[in-house]
Amino acid sequence: SVVVTALACAGPWLVRAAGAAPACGFDDECSGQKDEASLLQALGPARNFGASLQEAASISNEALRAESDEVHVTWVTDCHAHNMWQSELLFFTAQRVGQKGPVTQILSGCKPERREYVEKRHASLGLPKRFKVSFVPEFNDKSSHVINKVYGFEAWFRGAGPERDVVAIVDPDFLFLRPMTARLDGAKHVFGWKDSEVPERVEKGFVVAQRWPMVYRSPVPTPWLPSIDEVPKNFTDNATLLTWICSGSPTGKSGCTGATSEEVSIYDSTGVPYMAHRADLDEWLLQSWVDITSRLHTVYHGYYIDMWSWMMAPLHNGRRQLAADNLVLRSPHARAGRIGAAEDWSAVDSVAKSADPCKAPMDELLADPKMPSFIHYCQPGPYWNKYWLGDFGRNGPHVMERCNATAEDEFLSKLLAVEVDTTDRAEAFIPCVTRRMFAAGMRRTCKGQSVAEVLRPMAE
Repeated sequence: SVVVTALACAGPWLVRAAGAAPACGFDDECSGQKDEASLLQALGPARNFGASLQEAASISNEALRAESDEVHVTWVTDCHAHNMWQSELLFFTAQRVGQKGPVTQILSGCKPERREYVEKRHASLGLPKRFKVSFVPEFNDKSSHVINKVYGFEAWFRGAGPERDVVAIVDPDFLFLRPMTARLDGAKHVFGWKDSEVPERVEKGFVVAQRWPMVYRSPVPTPWLPSIDEVPKNFTDNATLLTWICSGSPTGKSGCTGATSEEVSIYDSTGVPYMAHRADLDEWLLQSWVDITSRLHTVYHGYYIDMWSWMMAPLHNGRRQLAADNLVLRSPHARAGRIGAAEDWSAVDSVAKSADPCKAPMDELLADPKMPSFIHYCQPGPYWNKYWLGDFGRNGPHVMERCNATAEDEFLSKLLAVEVDTTDRAEAFIPCVTRRMFAAGMRRTCKGQSVAEVLRPMAE
């Protein structure tokens, strides 16, 4: 089995079922039961005395293979209203595409009364029982509002823990486009690996992540580090500082020591989604990620601390990551052929030849099995900006709870005031699909209320 979690703004080359029908549409009243496959159900025909042992074995093996390809998708947030509506939308899109396996929002630092409210709200959303919320302590401090991603995931992993063998980490501002599985598609979407080196699915010893232009390739050996806020006086150079961040000692043994930007850009310049076998997480990856974060946090307080520390964890342990280009869509400016190329947009380019992403049926837009599993809508743009949707304080109610809103309400007026320019349909894909999925999610939670009618044209 497999697990997935969400982190900072940032499928593998996952093989997905082409043209799979959504298990539950946005506007459906979903009990979550109709896509709950269980091994016992799959083995049901084997209990028929007329079934042969060979048929029973075939059914059993098929069911086990299907379950082993599932991932446990997770992400970490605090209880702020801004994170709650994004998480609800992520749950809805997971349900829409028929994502198999557990999906868990890990919530850090919720006060008791807030936790009780969140649990009741989650129970009212009509999600499958395997779509859960899990609570861990507060870890953020005055110097950082993002370290709960690392420490919160660790607390969950050591506590409630994964329900599959493969773990994936995403961010709350993700949207599912297709189901994510543990299946891999050889080396054609990764850098620096041969086909013979890449397993058929995520397994122990192989860490997978989306390629991300954190470090650029250089023709000559050059040092690399995040922008350190203040170099401690007892460190004379960046190389010694990097060795300490990775190993805990200025003279410690670490794969970070001497690593060049060329090497790091190929194997370690990554972001969410992350995927790893839970044995690797348990034995070395998670502890390294936590320890490196703790040391890096003393000298760097930037937004990407969890990404830098994840990059360093496999490097420190002498492991290469499988840096894939086709797990997520973040920006057309990151597509192949441009500076910092990190994303495979071939499926989008193909569908854009015949379909308007703001008008074509959603199933038509997302039918290509080469389509990445996610959109990551972290970057503000002229047609979609998650920050338009209001800061309603820590306890909300958040945007998807404001069902009596009208077109004049400030949090909707900015969204409704712009129409996506679809002259370049590929460039318009992310804002069109994101706006439509948001509108569909609002209409689902606010069925029959004023905002549902306001957003009907955008959702359709």
